[in-house]
Amino acid sequence: MANSPVNNIPYIPDDLLFNCLARVSRLYYPILSLVSKRFRSLGSSLELYENRMLLGHTENCLYLSLRFSSESDTRWFTLCRRPTRIPNPNPNSRWFASCFRPDRILKNHTMKKEKKSSDNLMVLFQIPSLSTPPSEWTRIAIGSNIYMMSIFSNGVFSSRFFFMDCRSHTLHEAPSMHRAPKKPSVNVLDGKIYVIEGCENPDYSNLIECFDQKTLTWEHVPSPSAEIRGSYISGSLVFDGKLYLFGDKYLVYKPKENKWDVVGLEMPLRWTPSYISCVVDNVIYCFGASRLLLWYNTEERSWRYLKGLKKLPKLPKDYTRVRLVNYGGKIAVLWEEDVRGGDPQKKMIWCAEITLERRNAHKIYGKIEWCDVVLTVPKSCSLLQFVAVTV
Repeated sequence: MANSPVNNIPYIPDDLLFNCLARVSRLYYPILSLVSKRFRSLGSSLELYENRMLLGHTENCLYLSLRFSSESDTRWFTLCRRPTRIPNPNPNSRWFASCFRPDRILKNHTMKKEKKSSDNLMVLFQIPSLSTPPSEWTRIAIGSNIYMMSIFSNGVFSSRFFFMDCRSHTLHEAPSMHRAPKKPSVNVLDGKIYVIEGCENPDYSNLIECFDQKTLTWEHVPSPSAEIRGSYISGSLVFDGKLYLFGDKYLVYKPKENKWDVVGLEMPLRWTPSYISCVVDNVIYCFGASRLLLWYNTEERSWRYLKGLKKLPKLPKDYTRVRLVNYGGKIAVLWEEDVRGGDPQKKMIWCAEITLERRNAHKIYGKIEWCDVVLTVPKSCSLLQFVAVTV
């Protein structure tokens, strides 16, 4: 038996592997793809995600898009778990099992060293690029898809619509809009995408188009009456099952009633860019001028600080370096920070996951689940959009 092969592991049927992998957190799939070509293929199979859904193992995953100065197209990164690092591992040991242990125990490492090591990191993956890539995208997530509207170098928005399937990391073209909007804002309400034209003197006859991802069709949303129309629209927000428009007038659209109204004082009179705000359980959260996280108390009609975050590193003064997203009922905060005392040509990208607890009508506390440097990139790299999908 001296010439017997070293690897005697029997062939495991795909159905059994799908059943096993569907029970593993998706955070580990990028690591798993390094095991073999077969595992890499299984990890991007739609059948695997059908198994995850049947077993009730769907979860929220974070995606980040960056643009490097030397490239016209963007790069996509997703959050994953760092593999267990074991010094001088035994080649015959079951390293696969140790990689996927949530309570990692590192041999010959002190607890102090383990706490300093980062368990989370962003990893690059490739998707096919367009033959004529746009200079920018407007992106929004629904379920397992990230929908994208393209903006070209002359500032013109396209009516073409694309989506990235985050299960297989493939790019697809969706039906085009009826017309290209001007300076649009994009929101999701009841599983539909609302594209609102935002500019001075908007064309109210074509103000909003709505995309139903189930029927793959676009339709126009009835416009507000002439009596309540504003002269410009600067932003929008989905809150409590309604679509709010901000400008010289504040309006609200109620899809269930197919009705427009003027907004009262229950909504904040100042608003912030959508990328530094999010809504979780009908509470608006945002990154404030004080470099802290705030929430809006609709009863008092005032902003309050999110308490319990003393251990959160100080966020940047420049709000364009910060991103907030609803991460399955939690808040994920992502921000850039220059490398101190290190390479002046590089910067770090931090990420923190924060759970929320409402103590009473006037106090909401945050708890930091984890906070890590998830990526180090050239300083010239541009931070684009940060989204959460369900897979």
